[in-house]
Amino acid sequence: MNTKMRNFLKKISLKHTLKNIIIDDENHLLKLFFKDLNFLFKKELLVRDRSSGRRIHIPLKNNTCFIPLQELSELTDDGNLDFYFIGYIAGRSLKKRIAFNTNLKQAQFIDESTKREYKIRKTVKNNLTIHSTKTSFKQKVQELKVIGNNFYLNGSIEDLDNKKPESAEIIFKRRDTNKFVGFTLEFNKGMAKGRFNYSGIVYLDKFNSALVVNSRWDAFLQLRNIKNEVVYRKPINLQSYSDFKNEEDRFLLNIPNTDEFLTSLYATMGLNSLALWYTDKIQFDKTYQIAKGKTVFNETADNEPLDNKMVFFESFFGKNYSGNPKYVYEELIGNPNFKDYTFVWSYSGLNPDDIPGSPVIVSRESEDYYRYLAKAKYWVSNIIFPVKRKREGNVYLQTWHGTPLKKLGFDIDIEGPETLARENFYIESRNWDYLIAANKYSSEIFERAFKYNKEILEYGYPANDLFYQEKNEIIQTTEEIKAKLGIPSNKKVVLYAPTWRDDEMAGSWEHTFELKFDIDNFYNKLGDDYVLVLRMHHLVGDALVIKDEHQSFIYDCSKYDDIQELYLIADLLITDYSSVFFDYVNSKKPVLFYAYDYEKYKDNIRGFYLDMEEELPGPVLKNGQELLDAILNIEEVKEKYHERYLTFYEKFCSIEDGNASKKVIEKVFKQ
Repeated sequence: MNTKMRNFLKKISLKHTLKNIIIDDENHLLKLFFKDLNFLFKKELLVRDRSSGRRIHIPLKNNTCFIPLQELSELTDDGNLDFYFIGYIAGRSLKKRIAFNTNLKQAQFIDESTKREYKIRKTVKNNLTIHSTKTSFKQKVQELKVIGNNFYLNGSIEDLDNKKPESAEIIFKRRDTNKFVGFTLEFNKGMAKGRFNYSGIVYLDKFNSALVVNSRWDAFLQLRNIKNEVVYRKPINLQSYSDFKNEEDRFLLNIPNTDEFLTSLYATMGLNSLALWYTDKIQFDKTYQIAKGKTVFNETADNEPLDNKMVFFESFFGKNYSGNPKYVYEELIGNPNFKDYTFVWSYSGLNPDDIPGSPVIVSRESEDYYRYLAKAKYWVSNIIFPVKRKREGNVYLQTWHGTPLKKLGFDIDIEGPETLARENFYIESRNWDYLIAANKYSSEIFERAFKYNKEILEYGYPANDLFYQEKNEIIQTTEEIKAKLGIPSNKKVVLYAPTWRDDEMAGSWEHTFELKFDIDNFYNKLGDDYVLVLRMHHLVGDALVIKDEHQSFIYDCSKYDDIQELYLIADLLITDYSSVFFDYVNSKKPVLFYAYDYEKYKDNIRGFYLDMEEELPGPVLKNGQELLDAILNIEEVKEKYHERYLTFYEKFCSIEDGNASKKVIEKVFKQ
């Protein structure tokens, strides 16, 4: 049986939906309920310990499997149990992992008869797994409340293994530094043998300077015996405290520390364990609104059908009408086959009237955002959505936003903000159905860095179609954009578009930046013939102050929605480690690389895929004077780098032909 036929048979014979999974405490059973099963083929459930390979086979009856907890307990001492369907067709067997239905809740429970703790989990590939481990205690939080400027909690402990605890503590562990802060709890025997009560106050003053903005701390219950030995230390489980029906219910208690900052106790996703978060109120409000939005998304997904003629667009977290999503959208609204479609744009920028057509416009902070996201069959984004749940029938087109120079995802070895985002992108990429790439080089990196194994559309970028219009159209568009920005038609344009630095964070996703060349000198030498257009990265705060005497020379277009239009008017691009030059080379105009911190960035921050000094289509300049000299002698620079430029264009831009948007539409939006 060849691979293609085998995969086809698996798809039709082992298709399933895990409707529910529950624990029957009274009968000591794990029960799995399925729907959408194909009963033309014989099948059974297989449970396998991931480490040892030990397994049990369970018959399937009336869409249900009952698994004795005693049998589960014998599979592993401390490990993950994976679940499969085994199908039998013509004397052959086929195997497929049980998928975790996104309607299900991750949970944990303790079976007193086998003295084991079970954690029902979703893997990063959206499959079911259960972690099984031996435990000696069963814990339960009874009460959480605020007392003054501190938190109070009490709960109970059941001693399942006669460990005879004598004292209890609550330990907070900071996630990024592993720093610990502990508090002694009152610990008393309960009414029944082997049952204990604990209570205590978490004094925020004890955290001292370690309670920094956006630090997160996980809470552990720690028990000691009469010899002061630690006999138990596990995250404080809140599952019995609340069912967290709504996502925003996870934020349990808040203490305002100042007018600007607060400390929040909340239940983590997945583990439902207690955690503490110190943050500013603006960030908390945003996070809380996202949680409320997820509740709206779930309610809509559970109660309303997908709209097969609705497309939801977002570019750079809704900050811009720009990028590949913009050009896919404009291709769609210009195609009569999609005249009866509803288009929704996530947009919070300054110019909603600039979006053509008649789209529904929603803000990322609104409930409508999540309602429309849940209803739309098609999703188009170039970054990441705030929800990880994807409905059956959703089609997710990830357009991405550039050819990578800096390392991405799992290619990054150095710790920092990018590595913290890595897991989010990995989880997000499990939902992508299509990913656009501008060249073969990008495809290979995306597959590895995102661990992505679905379809890559190597068509070029829709946003780069702009460079391949008829010459007269380009001239007309250039004149219109210059007029809109107030740039004199007789002035040449130098576009400066640097990246953000991973090491210049001033707070939570707030960054600092200052120009690293002498503006006065540039103005004196270039002001008669050029204007300087600044386009700072979207993660860099707007902190630049332009002197009055430079107003006619410097144009700050950092908030201009579409950088693609700035490429069109630019006669010369200056960048550093940003991927913008890969797109700009489609214009066949010169590029200068101003890399004043090259050695530091290359070795200590993220690292590059290319050798900048050997492979880039322009010089790497290390100081402001070198940069100014290169601009003043740009024709000599063009001549010197002519051959390298052509080689670079052939490798990274040669598949661009102005038809990427059309190709994407034909592939993704099937009629």
